Amino acid sequence: MENKISRIKEVSDYVSQYFISWAKNLVGGDAIVNKEHHGDEGVVYKIDSKKGNYFLKIKTGSIFSKERERLEWFKNKLQVPEVVGFTEKDDTGAVLLTALEGKNLAVLCKEWPAEKVLTKLADTLHKFHQTNTQGWLFDKPDSKKILVHGDACLPNFIFDGDLFSGYIDLADAKLANPEVDLAATIWSLQYNMGPGHGARFLEKYGYQDATENMAEKLRLQYENYQQEHGFL
Repeated sequence: MENKISRIKEVSDYVSQYFISWAKNLVGGDAIVNKEHHGDEGVVYKIDSKKGNYFLKIKTGSIFSKERERLEWFKNKLQVPEVVGFTEKDDTGAVLLTALEGKNLAVLCKEWPAEKVLTKLADTLHKFHQTNTQGWLFDKPDSKKILVHGDACLPNFIFDGDLFSGYIDLADAKLANPEVDLAATIWSLQYNMGPGHGARFLEKYGYQDATENMAEKLRLQYENYQQEHGFL
Protein backbone atom coordinates (compact mmCIF):
# COMPACT_ATOMS: atom_id res chain seq x y z
CA MET A 1 0.00 0.00 0.00
CA GLU A 2 2.85 2.41 0.76
CA ASN A 3 4.08 2.22 -2.85
CA LYS A 4 0.62 3.01 -4.16
CA ILE A 5 0.23 5.98 -1.86
CA SER A 6 3.57 7.41 -2.98
CA ARG A 7 2.45 7.22 -6.61
CA ILE A 8 -0.75 9.07 -5.80
CA LYS A 9 1.14 11.90 -4.10
CA GLU A 10 3.14 12.50 -7.26
CA VAL A 11 0.03 14.00 -8.92
CA SER A 12 0.29 17.70 -8.07
CA ASP A 13 -2.68 20.00 -7.48
CA TYR A 14 -1.67 21.93 -10.59
CA VAL A 15 -1.80 18.82 -12.76
CA SER A 16 -5.10 17.76 -11.19
CA GLN A 17 -6.64 21.15 -11.96
CA TYR A 18 -5.47 20.87 -15.57
CA PHE A 19 -7.31 17.56 -15.98
CA ILE A 20 -10.36 18.77 -14.06
CA SER A 21 -10.68 21.69 -16.48
CA TRP A 22 -10.30 19.30 -19.42
CA ALA A 23 -13.02 17.02 -18.01
CA LYS A 24 -15.42 19.88 -17.26
CA ASN A 25 -15.10 21.08 -20.84
CA LEU A 26 -16.08 17.61 -22.04
CA VAL A 27 -19.22 17.50 -19.90
CA GLY A 28 -20.31 21.07 -20.50
CA GLY A 29 -18.30 23.19 -18.09
CA ASP A 30 -20.92 23.68 -15.35
CA ALA A 31 -20.20 20.83 -12.95
CA ILE A 32 -19.62 20.00 -9.29
CA VAL A 33 -16.28 18.29 -8.60
CA ASN A 34 -15.51 16.27 -5.47
CA LYS A 35 -12.40 14.27 -4.68
CA GLU A 36 -12.97 10.59 -3.98
CA HIS A 37 -10.95 8.29 -1.72
CA HIS A 38 -9.80 5.51 -4.03
CA GLY A 39 -6.46 4.41 -2.61
CA ASP A 40 -4.99 2.39 -5.47
CA GLU A 41 -6.47 4.01 -8.56
CA GLY A 42 -4.50 7.23 -8.56
CA VAL A 43 -6.42 10.45 -7.85
CA VAL A 44 -10.15 10.11 -8.50
CA TYR A 45 -12.77 12.88 -8.77
CA LYS A 46 -16.55 12.55 -8.98
CA ILE A 47 -17.98 15.07 -11.45
CA ASP A 48 -21.70 15.83 -11.37
CA SER A 49 -23.11 17.81 -14.29
CA LYS A 50 -26.40 18.46 -16.02
CA LYS A 51 -25.40 15.86 -18.60
CA GLY A 52 -24.82 13.15 -15.99
CA ASN A 53 -22.33 11.88 -13.45
CA TYR A 54 -18.73 10.95 -14.22
CA PHE A 55 -15.47 9.81 -12.67
CA LEU A 56 -12.15 11.40 -13.57
CA LYS A 57 -9.13 9.18 -12.83
CA ILE A 58 -5.64 10.67 -12.87
CA LYS A 59 -2.44 8.71 -12.45
CA THR A 60 1.25 9.43 -12.90
CA GLY A 61 3.01 7.17 -15.39
CA SER A 62 -0.21 5.96 -16.98
CA ILE A 63 -2.39 7.00 -19.89
CA PHE A 64 -4.97 4.36 -18.94
CA SER A 65 -4.61 2.71 -22.32
CA LYS A 66 -5.24 -0.79 -20.94
CA GLU A 67 -8.42 0.25 -19.17
CA ARG A 68 -9.70 2.29 -22.11
CA GLU A 69 -9.12 -0.52 -24.59
CA ARG A 70 -10.76 -3.12 -22.39
CA LEU A 71 -13.78 -0.95 -21.63
CA GLU A 72 -14.29 -0.41 -25.35
CA TRP A 73 -14.16 -4.19 -25.89
CA PHE A 74 -16.64 -4.86 -23.07
CA LYS A 75 -19.12 -2.32 -24.43
CA ASN A 76 -22.43 -4.07 -25.28
CA LYS A 77 -21.11 -7.29 -23.67
CA LEU A 78 -21.15 -6.46 -19.97
CA GLN A 79 -22.29 -3.61 -17.75
CA VAL A 80 -19.26 -1.32 -17.56
CA PRO A 81 -18.60 2.44 -17.58
CA GLU A 82 -18.31 4.22 -20.92
CA VAL A 83 -15.13 6.03 -21.87
CA VAL A 84 -15.93 9.71 -22.42
CA GLY A 85 -12.34 10.75 -23.09
CA PHE A 86 -8.71 10.28 -22.19
CA THR A 87 -5.64 12.48 -22.41
CA GLU A 88 -2.16 12.97 -20.98
CA LYS A 89 0.09 15.79 -19.82
CA ASP A 90 3.80 15.25 -19.36
CA ASP A 91 4.09 11.88 -17.57
CA THR A 92 0.53 11.79 -16.21
CA GLY A 93 -2.61 10.40 -17.80
CA ALA A 94 -6.32 10.91 -17.21
CA VAL A 95 -9.47 9.10 -18.24
CA LEU A 96 -13.06 10.33 -17.90
CA LEU A 97 -15.70 7.64 -17.42
CA THR A 98 -19.45 7.62 -16.96
CA ALA A 99 -20.43 6.83 -13.38
CA LEU A 100 -22.34 3.66 -12.61
CA GLU A 101 -25.25 4.42 -10.30
CA GLY A 102 -25.24 2.88 -6.84
CA LYS A 103 -22.82 1.69 -4.17
CA ASN A 104 -19.96 -0.78 -4.28
CA LEU A 105 -20.02 -4.04 -2.34
CA ALA A 106 -17.39 -2.83 0.12
CA VAL A 107 -19.97 -0.27 1.25
CA LEU A 108 -22.96 -2.56 0.94
CA CYS A 109 -21.37 -5.31 3.04
CA LYS A 110 -21.99 -2.98 6.00
CA GLU A 111 -25.65 -2.63 5.02
CA TRP A 112 -26.59 -6.07 3.69
CA PRO A 113 -26.60 -9.45 5.45
CA ALA A 114 -23.48 -11.47 4.70
CA GLU A 115 -25.49 -14.13 2.84
CA LYS A 116 -26.84 -11.53 0.43
CA VAL A 117 -23.38 -10.11 -0.24
CA LEU A 118 -22.00 -13.58 -0.96
CA THR A 119 -24.89 -14.44 -3.28
CA LYS A 120 -24.69 -11.20 -5.27
CA LEU A 121 -20.91 -11.42 -5.53
CA ALA A 122 -20.89 -15.05 -6.67
CA ASP A 123 -23.61 -14.42 -9.26
CA THR A 124 -21.96 -11.36 -10.80
CA LEU A 125 -18.48 -12.87 -10.83
CA HIS A 126 -19.82 -16.05 -12.41
CA LYS A 127 -21.51 -13.94 -15.09
CA PHE A 128 -18.23 -12.18 -15.84
CA HIS A 129 -16.44 -15.50 -16.16
CA GLN A 130 -19.02 -16.70 -18.70
CA THR A 131 -18.20 -13.86 -21.11
CA ASN A 132 -17.64 -15.08 -24.64
CA THR A 133 -13.95 -14.49 -25.37
CA GLN A 134 -14.26 -14.61 -29.14
CA GLY A 135 -12.43 -11.58 -30.49
CA TRP A 136 -10.56 -10.87 -27.25
CA LEU A 137 -7.60 -8.80 -28.41
CA PHE A 138 -5.26 -8.66 -25.45
CA ASP A 139 -4.01 -12.23 -24.88
CA LYS A 140 -3.22 -15.25 -26.98
CA PRO A 141 -6.30 -17.48 -27.40
CA ASP A 142 -6.35 -20.29 -24.85
CA SER A 143 -9.29 -22.70 -24.58
CA LYS A 144 -8.22 -23.69 -21.05
CA LYS A 145 -8.57 -20.15 -19.72
CA ILE A 146 -11.52 -17.83 -19.12
CA LEU A 147 -11.90 -14.09 -19.01
CA VAL A 148 -11.18 -12.83 -15.50
CA HIS A 149 -11.65 -9.38 -13.99
CA GLY A 150 -8.10 -9.27 -12.68
CA ASP A 151 -8.96 -7.29 -9.54
CA ALA A 152 -12.19 -8.89 -8.31
CA CYS A 153 -12.36 -7.12 -4.95
CA LEU A 154 -15.60 -5.87 -3.41
CA PRO A 155 -15.19 -2.17 -4.38
CA ASN A 156 -15.24 -3.14 -8.06
CA PHE A 157 -18.83 -4.45 -8.09
CA ILE A 158 -21.54 -1.76 -8.13
CA PHE A 159 -25.21 -2.22 -7.18
CA ASP A 160 -28.10 0.23 -7.35
CA GLY A 161 -30.37 -1.17 -4.69
CA ASP A 162 -30.68 -4.88 -5.42
CA LEU A 163 -29.92 -4.39 -9.12
CA PHE A 164 -26.41 -4.86 -10.48
CA SER A 165 -25.05 -1.69 -12.11
CA GLY A 166 -21.74 -3.01 -13.38
CA TYR A 167 -18.04 -3.76 -13.05
CA ILE A 168 -15.32 -1.12 -12.66
CA ASP A 169 -11.50 -0.94 -12.72
CA LEU A 170 -10.99 -3.39 -15.57
CA ALA A 171 -7.44 -2.54 -16.64
CA ASP A 172 -6.22 -5.98 -15.51
CA ALA A 173 -8.90 -8.06 -17.26
CA LYS A 174 -7.25 -10.99 -19.03
CA LEU A 175 -7.47 -14.66 -19.96
CA ALA A 176 -6.49 -16.73 -16.94
CA ASN A 177 -7.53 -19.39 -14.45
CA PRO A 178 -10.64 -18.37 -12.46
CA GLU A 179 -8.61 -18.76 -9.27
CA VAL A 180 -7.05 -15.37 -10.09
CA ASP A 181 -10.40 -13.73 -9.30
CA LEU A 182 -11.51 -16.15 -6.60
CA ALA A 183 -8.33 -15.47 -4.63
CA ALA A 184 -8.82 -11.69 -4.83
CA THR A 185 -12.48 -11.97 -3.90
CA ILE A 186 -11.85 -14.13 -0.85
CA TRP A 187 -9.06 -11.81 0.31
CA SER A 188 -11.41 -8.85 -0.10
CA LEU A 189 -14.23 -10.61 1.76
CA GLN A 190 -11.98 -11.15 4.76
CA TYR A 191 -10.60 -7.61 4.58
CA ASN A 192 -14.09 -6.07 4.48
CA MET A 193 -16.18 -8.57 6.44
CA GLY A 194 -13.77 -10.55 8.59
CA PRO A 195 -12.80 -14.24 8.35
CA GLY A 196 -15.13 -17.16 7.77
CA HIS A 197 -16.88 -16.30 4.49
CA GLY A 198 -14.53 -17.84 1.92
CA ALA A 199 -15.89 -21.39 1.80
CA ARG A 200 -19.49 -20.21 1.65
CA PHE A 201 -18.64 -17.89 -1.23
CA LEU A 202 -16.95 -20.73 -3.12
CA GLU A 203 -20.04 -22.91 -2.60
CA LYS A 204 -22.25 -20.21 -4.07
CA TYR A 205 -19.84 -19.81 -6.99
CA GLY A 206 -20.09 -23.55 -7.71
CA TYR A 207 -17.53 -25.44 -5.61
CA GLN A 208 -19.72 -27.92 -3.71
CA ASP A 209 -16.71 -29.42 -1.90
CA ALA A 210 -15.36 -26.04 -0.73
CA THR A 211 -13.64 -25.86 2.65
CA GLU A 212 -12.21 -23.02 4.72
CA ASN A 213 -8.78 -24.52 4.12
CA MET A 214 -9.29 -24.22 0.36
CA ALA A 215 -10.50 -20.65 0.79
CA GLU A 216 -7.51 -19.75 2.96
CA LYS A 217 -5.07 -21.08 0.39
CA LEU A 218 -6.67 -18.87 -2.25
CA ARG A 219 -6.64 -15.85 0.06
CA LEU A 220 -2.93 -16.31 0.76
CA GLN A 221 -2.28 -16.69 -2.96
CA TYR A 222 -3.63 -13.19 -3.53
CA GLU A 223 -1.96 -11.74 -0.45
CA ASN A 224 1.43 -13.14 -1.45
CA TYR A 225 1.07 -11.72 -4.95
CA GLN A 226 0.26 -8.29 -3.54
CA GLN A 227 3.22 -8.38 -1.18
CA GLU A 228 5.60 -9.47 -3.93
CA HIS A 229 4.55 -6.48 -6.02
CA GLY A 230 4.67 -3.99 -3.15
CA PHE A 231 0.92 -3.44 -2.87
CA LEU A 232 0.54 -4.57 0.76
